[in-house]
Amino acid sequence: MRSLLPVLMLLAAPVHAEPAKDVITRIQKYYDSTKDLHARFEQVLESAIGGLPKKASGDVWLKKPGKMRWDYAKPEKKLMVSDGTTLWVYEEEDGQAFKQDMRNSTLPTQVSFLVGEGKLSDEFDATIVTPPGIGEPTDIVLKMVPKTGTSSYRYLLFIADPKTGIVKGTVIYDQQGGTNKLTFFDVQQNKGVADGKFHWSPPAGTKILSPPRPPAPPSTP
Repeated sequence: MRSLLPVLMLLAAPVHAEPAKDVITRIQKYYDSTKDLHARFEQVLESAIGGLPKKASGDVWLKKPGKMRWDYAKPEKKLMVSDGTTLWVYEEEDGQAFKQDMRNSTLPTQVSFLVGEGKLSDEFDATIVTPPGIGEPTDIVLKMVPKTGTSSYRYLLFIADPKTGIVKGTVIYDQQGGTNKLTFFDVQQNKGVADGKFHWSPPAGTKILSPPRPPAPPSTP
């Protein structure tokens, strides 16, 4: 029986024969055809120094060009919204908002790509990997290493549906060894999200801080 274990393990493991570049092409095609998108998300932040993971959840809306809205519902209400020109990060409990010009924003590629900026094949070297505990057996997981080094992260993972090219989740691995994992649910494409969803004004009495701290949005579909 012991001699059969390696064979059984091989048969149980998912096999993805197609090259990573073909998967990238399928993902790019899906998001190139996406005009707007809505999904629920769950975010898990883990520090390299340990401690309990920080969890959050909410809804995200995206619309080209450059519009996005992340509504955090748990553990506390928070909003990150951009109309394509101005980025707001509103912390309701603290009564303050951070305002930034989108041209000067430091959004990670896993977010900027989803709002229609950049080509994955131009910015990353991709390989198919099978990390434990990431994705479902039928998913394809891509390790995306930036072709140009960045101080904000080492690499990221895309968890994708191999048939449709939908990105079901992302994981950022930062330079300090921490991770920022985002999982998307109930993804709805091209349902006609109104532009008004991305316009926001701070409530009366809100303290406006500018320039803001670099936002850390969900690691996005």
